[in-house]
Amino acid sequence: MNIANDCHFLDLSSDNLIVDFDCGDKDLNDFFNIDALNYQNQWLGRTHFFRDKKTGKIVCAFSLAADSVKTVLLPNSRRKKVRELIPHEKNLQSYPAFLIGRLGVDKYFEKQGVGSQLVKMIQLHCKNQYPYFGRFIVVDAYNSPEVLNFYQRNDFTFVFSTEQQEKENLKKSVTDTETLRTRQMFFDLMRL
Repeated sequence: MNIANDCHFLDLSSDNLIVDFDCGDKDLNDFFNIDALNYQNQWLGRTHFFRDKKTGKIVCAFSLAADSVKTVLLPNSRRKKVRELIPHEKNLQSYPAFLIGRLGVDKYFEKQGVGSQLVKMIQLHCKNQYPYFGRFIVVDAYNSPEVLNFYQRNDFTFVFSTEQQEKENLKKSVTDTETLRTRQMFFDLMRL
């Protein structure tokens, strides 16, 4: 499946709803099938999806919202890593970013490269539709090897180099033996 050629790109609206979407994750399914339009109507983010031209089935969906990379919260080494990407650095405490709030691929289309195509489309969408509005794309990725590896394969970098560092810096109320539910990652749009 090539989502650019085989699908229609649609904005979620009351006329274009997401129904019967199943990516295998109850939380994501509930968001896209039930909550996304209300979320959007409250100006909390915008949801888009790809529908197969032949079958009408929803292939994948994502939501975008405004966010930032908050360098003031980062330890020195990570702050330098983000700031070194900015020539003639301005001493900002945060840099504008787009947040991938939700992202899902329907189970029927798994293992076909759709997820990576979707991430590339999101990157191009942000760059082309909203130039100068954000330097980075950020995501709170589910903290599972499969999800983290997926984002790393698509050129995302961890905001914090280790999970322990992320716990300490974000003052998460998680014990040392517990794992975080998500890990923060970012992509620099200037790489495109």
